[in-house]
Amino acid sequence: MSAVLKDTSVTPASVAMGARVEGIDLTRKMSGDTVSRLRTLMHEHHLLVLPNQNLEALELERFGRLWGKLLTHPSTQHEDTPYVQWIRGRNTKGRFFPGVHRGFDGWHSDMTWHPTPPIFTGLHARQMPSSGGNTAFANQHLAYETLSDEMKTWIDGLQAFHTGKVFGPTVPDSVHPVVRTHDETGRKALFVNANFTKHIVDMPESESQLLLYELFAHAVRPEFSYRHQWSVNDLVLWDNRSVMHYAILDYEERRVMHRIVVEGDKPR
Repeated sequence: MSAVLKDTSVTPASVAMGARVEGIDLTRKMSGDTVSRLRTLMHEHHLLVLPNQNLEALELERFGRLWGKLLTHPSTQHEDTPYVQWIRGRNTKGRFFPGVHRGFDGWHSDMTWHPTPPIFTGLHARQMPSSGGNTAFANQHLAYETLSDEMKTWIDGLQAFHTGKVFGPTVPDSVHPVVRTHDETGRKALFVNANFTKHIVDMPESESQLLLYELFAHAVRPEFSYRHQWSVNDLVLWDNRSVMHYAILDYEERRVMHRIVVEGDKPR
């Protein structure tokens, strides 16, 4: 039986972004109409919360492939498939360069150091602490649209350098536009983040740093954000072209997440 959306409910997750989609079972075979409708909801809300999805890693991978080609991540991978990342915290450690360390937090879009960074990320809660461990998200369309006209004129056309060397010396660096145009909706969004964006190309260092600090602070204003309080088996799917996120490290118990990332094109 195909999963369908006619028997589901779709409610806003917050004023700024996100929709909660209840009544869909992703373990069932997905129809083309279902995937198309979910894509439409994603374009409208930028983030989807799909609760009560008891998916094994291979089932999550299968769902991810409905959205496009999957990327692997250089830090951790699930034992059953390299296309599902196994994220463990806070009392566990991950592989970062150099050596093995506790995970890091900070506002970012996933893998912006990649030449074709992900268009979608899916994060699936498998084990959660008794309290804490939420994830915050910020709508980067709103962040761009609320900039002054003078700032928009200044940054349109600028390019920024992104690096992921924290994950290893062979991880690529990339240059992407500071303002990204969504390749399906045409809307503009800020596309810089404090974790991976290091400088503005062809701009003096002091000027570059001041501009980036201003953009970083503006991008995550509370009125642009949604904070997700996880339950086990929640699947949150979001658009990396228009959303940044922040994993809040306010817990000590074990927290296990599975993640998929869907490859995009070169940002423009």
